[in-house]
Amino acid sequence: MIFLIPITLLYGIFAVTGLYTIWSKKVVIRPLELPQGISIIVACKDEAHNLGRLLQSLLAQKISCQLEFIFIDDYSTDSTFEKLHQWQFNDSRVRVLRNNKQGKKSAINLGVQNATYEYIIQTDADCEVGEFWLLSMINRMLSGKSDLVLGPVYPFKRNTILNGFIRLEWLAMQFMTALTARLKRPGMANGASMMFKKEDYLSFYSSDFGKRFASGDDMFFLRFLQKKRKSIGFNFDKQAIVKTEMPFNLKGLFHQRVRWATKASKTTNALTYFFTLIVALANFVWIGALYSVFDDIINLPILIIAVCWKLVADFVIAWNMARFYNDTGVLKYVPLMFLIYPFYLLLGLVFSFKRNYRWKGREVV
Repeated sequence: MIFLIPITLLYGIFAVTGLYTIWSKKVVIRPLELPQGISIIVACKDEAHNLGRLLQSLLAQKISCQLEFIFIDDYSTDSTFEKLHQWQFNDSRVRVLRNNKQGKKSAINLGVQNATYEYIIQTDADCEVGEFWLLSMINRMLSGKSDLVLGPVYPFKRNTILNGFIRLEWLAMQFMTALTARLKRPGMANGASMMFKKEDYLSFYSSDFGKRFASGDDMFFLRFLQKKRKSIGFNFDKQAIVKTEMPFNLKGLFHQRVRWATKASKTTNALTYFFTLIVALANFVWIGALYSVFDDIINLPILIIAVCWKLVADFVIAWNMARFYNDTGVLKYVPLMFLIYPFYLLLGLVFSFKRNYRWKGREVV
């Protein structure tokens, strides 16, 4: 059982070196000449209850260039389409299109095709953005000479244990996203906040890359640009944080995770797989050490080292990322996450073989 200690130590080294890699180098944002305009694309399906929040935050953007907000209604069954038209009537920058029963990928493509400007930024209808979001994203894109900029995304805070668990897990995913981006091998993308060029997305869509998957256009687009050796960056700026809704119950969380799992094998790169393996092994080390103690009490020091080192490494990662997202209160869930995450990972592995799920009211196979 002595091999359990090196695995735990490796996880601690991974945490410290990963955080150093993320924060040791910052992109300097300099005053730049802004483009003529920016197109903001939002695909919507049954989002009438969220639209007001998003639209108000979009229309409040502090940036001195032309903006157009293109909303594509993906055959909503609620009042989404009607509400969008009301906003269009009140503000000429709002444009509304309709995509009849063809899915989110097609809806986004329709929006990009109809975009006026070269620079496009995508977000989701259940999000809220800060007033300097657009300015931060375009400055990061131009300063870093990037073809794709991935923005920081974080869940809305809710006073539930499930939401705390989701937020804590999200910090780990954002850590992985930022780290792999720093190493120029980004492993994750989120359509809630990403900026790109119109011609690149149209090229991606016409390639049919990932076409047979109902979701995951953000991840497949990321992989497509990587294959083309395009420059991809992560925006380390608090002004760029986008808040997004997360599932409110276990059933919703289950469907979301199954949806992510269906595309993971096609979109995850080798570096992300390697880092994920380190994390997964570290989560099971303490269970192996606990079992060894039941077999022989002399192994108790191994259990103590495994538990303490893993908890410290978890806290270091969570604390550093939580400071960036202004959510240090979520750290109280670290011990709970430590206990339940191995079982959560096992369930995720089992359900990763499931290929049908419900998403936005549709049965997806």
